[in-house]
Amino acid sequence: MPRAIMLVAANATDEARVDEFNAWYAQHVQELLSLEGIVSASRWHASPHTLIPGLDSIDGRRFLAIYQIECDDLEAMRDRINQTSGERTHSDTLELSPLPITLLFEHIGEWTA
Repeated sequence: MPRAIMLVAANATDEARVDEFNAWYAQHVQELLSLEGIVSASRWHASPHTLIPGLDSIDGRRFLAIYQIECDDLEAMRDRINQTSGERTHSDTLELSPLPITLLFEHIGEWTA
């Protein structure tokens, strides 16, 4: 079955509300995992120990969610994610200006050490 990942880079609206943002996001991740085809998820925050000094975020967004997707039709999966957005919880702790960056990548290879 074809594999893909969805990357979502986002920010909290207020540094003082990051704990609240992370608690909401944990619920949001579970809601996305209920969609058939999304098989796992992980969350990350930007590290100050970057390879390129000063580059400590993705276009200013400090939090990253990575969703593992396994499906036969990635376009249909994308459409299902968008169409069911209103069924998931939303929070005023998610910064919407600028919008989160959401990217889909299709799997082309894998290597291990």
